[in-house]
Amino acid sequence: MKKIIGLIVGLCLVLAFIGCNSQPATGTPAGRTPQSTADMSGRVPGSFPQFVRDALRNVPDDVLVGIGVANMASISQSMIISATRARADISRQMNTMIRDMIRDYQASSEIDRNAALSFQENITVALSQSTLVGSRVIDQDQTPDGTVWTVVWLGKDSVANEINQAQAAARLAVPAMASFNAEARMNEAFARQAAEPYVANDR
Repeated sequence: MKKIIGLIVGLCLVLAFIGCNSQPATGTPAGRTPQSTADMSGRVPGSFPQFVRDALRNVPDDVLVGIGVANMASISQSMIISATRARADISRQMNTMIRDMIRDYQASSEIDRNAALSFQENITVALSQSTLVGSRVIDQDQTPDGTVWTVVWLGKDSVANEINQAQAAARLAVPAMASFNAEARMNEAFARQAAEPYVANDR
């Protein structure tokens, strides 16, 4: 009887030891990767230089990111055009956000489709002419092949300001859209934008 009890106790100890060894490392929940690695996978292409990947690793959720690429005759030209393309990339993202917000608004209201499209066109033109006040160059460097990469950030407050100004101008042309409030819909738009992969603007 004592041998049987001893055997059972021994088996319990072996099972307990195996269970302890199979626990995940401290600080990382089972089945999950560290946040920085999770943010990078799927969003940042492996073709991006390491310094660009590093700049993107810590992007806050309430920031739009523009990535510009240029390889011109001189380094100064490449730097200027790369930064311009990064800001143009942010403008493109803002236009995509506006298009989605207007489409959702039009679907949930009785606004005429033509009025919604006209409003979208007017606000897009106004955004394309904006200077993106508040945008910041976070990183800019040159790869061995001479290509200059630029990473630009634009915070949500600055995005809201740009969109509100463009919206005010567009309302004058399309009074039927007077009740449209872009800023109230921006949180959802930013949440969708945060899931999109990063793309470099090279033209």
